[in-house]
Amino acid sequence: MTREHVVQAMDFFGETAGVQMDPSRVARNQVTLRTLNEAIDANRADGVIAFRCECGQLGCNRLVPLRRAQYEAVRLNARRFVIAPGHVVAALEHEVERHAEHAVVETHRHTSDFAERTDPRSAAAH
Repeated sequence: MTREHVVQAMDFFGETAGVQMDPSRVARNQVTLRTLNEAIDANRADGVIAFRCECGQLGCNRLVPLRRAQYEAVRLNARRFVIAPGHVVAALEHEVERHAEHAVVETHRHTSDFAERTDPRSAAAH
């Protein structure tokens, strides 16, 4: 693997654990987490739902608090994922929004095909 195609795995606390991962595996993990988040159906009094961080890095177990409308806004674009702050995988994506408790990333054009093909809300995924 070339240096730009190496992704560091994270430990339990979301810190880089020094383990190298294949970016295609990270992309597959992102899609799996997106599918999991799509299935969350929660109605809390304050309207906040704990979504899984969609960074796709091995060992990341962070929860990202969002209101349903915030998550829906991200899901309008198949190339976008919700992540915990600082969990950007630069080889695959770039940050497009930063908030106190979450960030939104968008896959680079040259790495977006898989995210678009597997989007559960897209006709291409069916």
